[in-house]
Amino acid sequence: MIDINSLIKKSFANFLTLLNLLFGFISIILISLSFKNNNYINLACQFIFCASIIDVFDGKVARKLGTSGDFGKEIDSLADLVTFCAAPSFLIFIYSYELINLDFKVLILISSLTLLFGGIRLARFNVHSKHSKSSYYLGLPTPANAIFICSLVLYMQNMHFFNIEDYIYTSNNYYILNILNYPLKTIFSYNEFVVLIFYILSSLLLVTKIKYPKFPQITLSLNKKNSINLISMVLFLLIVSLGLYVNKHDIVLLFFILVYILGGIFNYFISQIIKKG
Repeated sequence: MIDINSLIKKSFANFLTLLNLLFGFISIILISLSFKNNNYINLACQFIFCASIIDVFDGKVARKLGTSGDFGKEIDSLADLVTFCAAPSFLIFIYSYELINLDFKVLILISSLTLLFGGIRLARFNVHSKHSKSSYYLGLPTPANAIFICSLVLYMQNMHFFNIEDYIYTSNNYYILNILNYPLKTIFSYNEFVVLIFYILSSLLLVTKIKYPKFPQITLSLNKKNSINLISMVLFLLIVSLGLYVNKHDIVLLFFILVYILGGIFNYFISQIIKKG
């Protein structure tokens, strides 16, 4: 006799993963349509952002319901490969194709890096079960890299330029967004190749041994580190909400994902210095 409750539990977690996969496919379709001068890039990135939220919870839901297993693990990796590797690679190709004077074959090779290194990372994650049980990711997670690429492309399309006086004497109430924007504008307005350089670096980070913290457990009673990470996440979500309200979420996402990426690199080199000392 079929256990209906067990079937529903297993189906729900897998449904979230399949939704992630569907969102990745939709984003690829939208990006391809943008090649014909129909700008669906913003909408495509929204689907990837939504998929990254789903990705945070599908594994947690499966473990909570006691339905995690090899099938869920494999289909989750396949969904991540499409949504967080293939789609961002295609996005950076479409974005750069007419903007940057680069050989067509070279651009194809460069834009494929997230797909190639992401595939290696996901396969390595599946083979070594210890990675899934640890409190950190080894190498930049594919969803974080996808968020970085999407927010960077959106930022470059919108490119919010402000004079330094705007940060001090701005007449609106969104000083924090203007402050976050200043270092981003300084870095990414340098020249057209900056985006590709950062894209290459973030792709390489997928297969490094740099440690990145996982999404915190939703409790303040686990340990001090988890509590700090949880409070930081709440503050981040509040600022993102403000960014969404004033339609400048690309600034917030790009700034904080850069902090996350650079923070991992900084901690790695500090730990290496301590070991050698």
